[in-house]
This record gives sequence, C-alpha cells and structure tokens, in this order.
Amino acid sequence: MRAVLLLILSVAVVAHPGARVVADEATVKQMIGDYVKAFNAKDLETVMGFWSESGVHIDRNSGERTEGREAIQSDIAESFQNRPDTQLSGTVESLRQIKPDVVSINGQVTVSREKEDPVQVDYSAIVIEQDGKWMIDSIEELPVPQPLTSHDALAELDWLIGTWNDSDDDVTITNQFRWSENGAFLIRSFSAQLPEQELKQGTQVIGWDPRSLEIRSWTFNSDGSFGDAVWSKNGRDWLIKSGHTLPDGQAASGTYVLSRNGDDEITWKLIGHEVEGQPQPTSLEVTVFRVDEAPETDPAPAVSESSNE
Repeated sequence: MRAVLLLILSVAVVAHPGARVVADEATVKQMIGDYVKAFNAKDLETVMGFWSESGVHIDRNSGERTEGREAIQSDIAESFQNRPDTQLSGTVESLRQIKPDVVSINGQVTVSREKEDPVQVDYSAIVIEQDGKWMIDSIEELPVPQPLTSHDALAELDWLIGTWNDSDDDVTITNQFRWSENGAFLIRSFSAQLPEQELKQGTQVIGWDPRSLEIRSWTFNSDGSFGDAVWSKNGRDWLIKSGHTLPDGQAASGTYVLSRNGDDEITWKLIGHEVEGQPQPTSLEVTVFRVDEAPETDPAPAVSESSNE
C-alpha cells in the first residue's frame, strides 16, 4: 500500500458533539495542513486517529485491498520505517455530503521522495461521523488519467495563443505564443528592449514529457544562455521552476509565477532567484496585454527568461 493514500485522512474533521454539517472549505484546508504535518513528522498515533475501526483502503493500480484499522496501521508503520523521506502534499477537488453523517471526497495527492520524481495519484474517500467525530471509512487510489497526445497535455495552456505586449517610454516587451506545425509543442517568442541595452530575443519550446508526466520547457536566448523548466498549475497560476546557464557559465535558478488576469492580461514575476546559490534582488512584476490572435501554426521566433540573465 503506497503512502500517498494517507493525505486525505486530514479531511476527517473532528466535529463538535451533535454536529451535522460538513466543515467549510477553509476548515478542510486547515485539516489537510494539520494532517500533512503529522504524516511528514511520522506521527503514527495522530495519523491513525483518523481511521474508523472498519476502514478499508483499495489501490486500483495494484489491486491490493487492506481492511481494518490494525492492518492499515501495520502498512503505514512499515512505510514510515522503510521510507522516512516520504513527504506529502495534495488537494481536495470536491466534497459532497451524501447523508448527514456520510461525506464523499475526491482529490489528488502528490508524494515526493529524495532522488525520485514526484508521483501523483487521484483518490476517492468516504468519511463518516461516529460519536461526534469524523472518521475515514474508505479510500480508493486511482491512476491519474494521462493525456492521449502531447497536444492534449498542453490544452490547459491553449489560452496563451496570441501576441502579448507591454510598452512604455523605457521598455518594450513582446511575447507571442503559437502551436508548432504538428501541434505537439507550444512555441513562445520573446523580445525585450530595455533602456540603453541591446535588443534581447530568444526561443522557448513548451512540451509534455511522457516519461516524467509533466509539462516542461526549453529556452534558448540570443546572448547564448539557455535553460529548462518544469511547469505546474496552482489554481489560476502556473509555477515555472527554472534552471539556467548564463553566458559566462554561471548557474541561475528561480521560479516564475505566470498569472492569468482574465482573458487578455498576464502578469509574470520571478521568485527565489539565485545565481550560483546566491540570492538575487527581487525582479519587478511584468504585465502584458493581448493584442491579437496568432495563427495556430507558424515558424517560431524567440523567447527569453531574461530575469535569469
């Protein structure tokens, strides 16, 4: 039984005696945080306090079924002992009250371990109220549906297609997104004219990595610098964790936050920017506006993750 199943136990909220309502979203999120803290601290007693006596876990990937609190506790204890580096995070996508004392929960869990790629799993759970306390009664782990094609995997970024500009007296920035000819990649072109500096240009290719099951990008700049990044969605924002080799050979890193502000406005900002491990000044937030729609396919000019340069 994989440890990822355990995150959702945090939604088994302890209720006041006689309570007959599901905790609100804020409370559920707080409980998730409390549970993750207990799990990541390997606090077995607290973790097991969320299971009903007859709790059941089903792993649809392996077909394994574990029944009863004692059997589940044995599996969790073994996981804590064998993989103490396991860390959890995740989300509750939906919470539905079936009866006053029965709640259905669906969401996704990410498990991270040292020197391994993160693993994501969908889950479905039933929690029940017993003597004024919400307990987990069953959990099913489900394989995360995988996109059939690279184009499908990038569909959530389709809204970027088009040209985005920002221009004032000192700075002119242009971004253009288009599909590659076969639709398997998104191509972003970039140019930036800054005061008393040469025009900066580059090319970024955004694609789906079927091996690591994540969206990645590769960037090549006109000054000879280059880098790659991993994209992950956070609500309406995208977090782009980037590594970059600068023209002088130094290594730079940081996370770009791409925020969608309606259909025609984007903001970019860089957080956690470092060069050779040394923190760099916080970059200014950049806002660009849609000016037209680009053709679905077109040869690609260039993109730059210029804040890493």
